[in-house]
Amino acid sequence: MKQFIFRRLILLIPVVFGVATLTFIMIHAIPGDPIQIMAGEMRDLTPAERERIAESLGLNDPLPVQYVRYMTGLLHGDMGISIASRSAVSYEIAERFPDTFILTISSMLIVIIIAFPLGMISALKHDTWVDKVAMTFALLGVSMPAFWFGIMLMLVFGLYLGWLPTVGQGKTTVEFIQSLILPSITLSMILLGLVTRMVRSSMLEVLKRDYVRTAYAKGLANRFVYFRHALPNALIPVLTVLSGQFANLLGGAVVIETVFGWPGLGRLTVNAVFRRDYQVVTGGVLVFAVIVILVNLLNDIFYSLIDPRVRLG
Repeated sequence: MKQFIFRRLILLIPVVFGVATLTFIMIHAIPGDPIQIMAGEMRDLTPAERERIAESLGLNDPLPVQYVRYMTGLLHGDMGISIASRSAVSYEIAERFPDTFILTISSMLIVIIIAFPLGMISALKHDTWVDKVAMTFALLGVSMPAFWFGIMLMLVFGLYLGWLPTVGQGKTTVEFIQSLILPSITLSMILLGLVTRMVRSSMLEVLKRDYVRTAYAKGLANRFVYFRHALPNALIPVLTVLSGQFANLLGGAVVIETVFGWPGLGRLTVNAVFRRDYQVVTGGVLVFAVIVILVNLLNDIFYSLIDPRVRLG
């Protein structure tokens, strides 16, 4: 197992290097002058001032020189300085990341709390009206764009009913929780329908297995067969796929944070793109990529624990 984990960690190095390189190239390929954008937001700059700022930020250097400097900084744990705020990128990311983490985890909890019981009930009530209602709900969840659903929630619960805030975070703990509800529900819709259908399918497949029929033949109670024999085996493939879908939640968080004005890492990265804040964009994308890679690594480790043949691949 140690060799398997070590081998996978070594493979992460070229992946992280490739992500950092591609992000650097793509953000510099976007047209626009960050100094001019800064000047538009603050005041008109003289050519001398503009030249001095560009020189201090290293923007006058050739692109290969900027690339080497950026990669050298990354190797030393330095993501550079934000062009817009002039503060360390690592500080801005560390300040925003907890909000994105809370939003993503709360959405995942909503998925687990709703999708797992709903999928199980749908499988146990196969081909009944309960099953049809559950599958209709799952189909709506899969088909509905999350950002559109979020806007509908804002209109109903924020503007018409006035129950929940629609933008930003509150200052107190209660206001923070209230402001977290709508974006969490919206983000959970990305996986809610998919996971519900997966739990149902997996449960139906397990209920047809020989060991389940044997358990019934022994005269065991339905509740014991469901929770002792069927459920643990049905949830194994669902949990592995669910961990792999974590990347979808992170990607969706970028959009949802922008819709609800949630001050997380996704919103920071989107704003940085509009400002041509090169260092913040590359830093934000790199952090998202590393998180996805690490989650996939944990997923592979989980797979290898279930099936030892994976360690030989």
